[in-house]
Amino acid sequence: MSVLCVLCAVLALLLFGLSMDQHHSQRLGTRLSAGRKQALRRAAWLAVGLCLVLAFAAKGAVYGAIFWLGALSFGAALVFLALNLAPAGCSIKPPS
Repeated sequence: MSVLCVLCAVLALLLFGLSMDQHHSQRLGTRLSAGRKQALRRAAWLAVGLCLVLAFAAKGAVYGAIFWLGALSFGAALVFLALNLAPAGCSIKPPS
């Protein structure tokens, strides 16, 4: 459960990052439409909520909240490094 929580947090922060125009165009090579931006943000919030549920299921109410914040912090750091410090040639575009 704990690993799923952390993976869900990383996914949520990655979706939030990709909902930004600069990161979306830099990593996916396409222009971000308003509908796609809204869908990415909704999916990110859904992943944050799922992460909270998984954290509570894994650690209980008190320690689950602490673990949830730690998972989100770890996800934010990992996604920051991936989106900002990875070389520009490292895109996640699907093969054509």
